Amino acid sequence: MKQLHVEASTYCNARCPLCPRNMYGYNVPGVYPQVHLTLEKFKECLDQFPYRTFVYFNGNLGDPMMNPDIVALTELTGCHTNITTNGSIGTRDTWIKLAQLGVDVRFSIDGLEETNHLYRQDVEWNKIMERVDWFINAGGKAVWKWVVFKHNHHQIEEGRLMAKQLGFASFDVVDHGRNYGPVSDKQGNITHWILPHNEDKGPDPAWVSGRTNMKEKIERYKTDHDNFLNYQNKIYHITCEHETDNSTYISADGIISPCCYQGANLPNRPRKVLNQFDELKKTWSTKNCNKICAQSCGS
Repeated sequence: MKQLHVEASTYCNARCPLCPRNMYGYNVPGVYPQVHLTLEKFKECLDQFPYRTFVYFNGNLGDPMMNPDIVALTELTGCHTNITTNGSIGTRDTWIKLAQLGVDVRFSIDGLEETNHLYRQDVEWNKIMERVDWFINAGGKAVWKWVVFKHNHHQIEEGRLMAKQLGFASFDVVDHGRNYGPVSDKQGNITHWILPHNEDKGPDPAWVSGRTNMKEKIERYKTDHDNFLNYQNKIYHITCEHETDNSTYISADGIISPCCYQGANLPNRPRKVLNQFDELKKTWSTKNCNKICAQSCGS
């Protein structure tokens, strides 16, 4: 395995409505563990991948910059390293050190000052710009990743120009399909909707019906499906990233698995099997999914 997808932390300062830790922006307490990847655990995992060429710290449940040891973690990789972050956290010294280490950073900024917060809830624009300045002025290579929605589609060219003026190496517009649904406040009350950029009709009435409070809806899901994770497992189906990208996932508590989807399903997974990396390698080499993969992604 040459690529490693690493979850540095399950903590996050944002409430992105389509993140698996949330129900459209309403945080579901107690579903996922709150943990930082330790240096010791990361070393143990890296020892099993001597031929790695690329390590990317990309939040599955949390933001990598929430880990207080993020600089030390990047120093351990021994290869090309990338961090994806909402860009609003981390000290000045941390950002300068990452730039000096040659770590590439993708800033997930989905709009301009008046629109970014519509998806990246609780993320402060001024803090993003401050950290962008620290990193780029210290010589860091920064990429602006812009997930396109209806509310920010009209600002793309303005964002592209701003990225050039700020010194970003590139400006990437992403349309990944996860762009439809209600957005709620911290109490679970729906405040607005996010829609695809090519949606002209507004929210589907069938979706709107009964969706007034996410907190109440989650309680119904818990009753109908035993718990919230069981509900998520029924609605999310993925393809195997190991096979398509030759990538392997390391969770924040040091568990190795084929993909980030299984990492998002930590509480339900049999950890002993997943830690038997030799067994997993045999499974992947024959391209025969074991029971764990089949139960999660169905590929």
